[in-house]
Amino acid sequence: MIFGKFAMGLLGTAVVGAAMVSSEGFVNVRVHEKQPGGHNIHVIAPALLIPLSMRFAPQHSLDEATAQMKEWLPTIRAAMEGLRECADADFVEVTGPGEHVQVSKSGGAIVVDVDDEGETVHVSVPVRAMENAVEDLAERAPVESAQAADSQAEIQ
Repeated sequence: MIFGKFAMGLLGTAVVGAAMVSSEGFVNVRVHEKQPGGHNIHVIAPALLIPLSMRFAPQHSLDEATAQMKEWLPTIRAAMEGLRECADADFVEVTGPGEHVQVSKSGGAIVVDVDDEGETVHVSVPVRAMENAVEDLAERAPVESAQAADSQAEIQ
């Protein structure tokens, strides 16, 4: 009887954990090198790892990017909302001699497919995970101190 309760508790914990990990969806990366002996790489990872891994990035590495992003944040948020709400569609398709590139939305994810003479690459990232990554970056943006703002106002 006690073993059954323990097993049910363990199973419940595993189900809740799996639901949390998969709540953001999954990032799918597939690379196939076409030359003889080329590598075939296929990685499927929980999209929850994107914001988690950004927490380990040194702040100084993100300062310039987040500062530049700040002025574009309303536009980025509007684009993310539009991507989330729009139907599946092909956004960009480029075909040239020996190459083909396609960017689309499929099933709630942005999909980039590249096929050229050397390799085939497929990347799929859930829009929701991209939105969360943008918001996490926005939170890490350097905050101007009140003194710096006052000094700037005095100069003008």
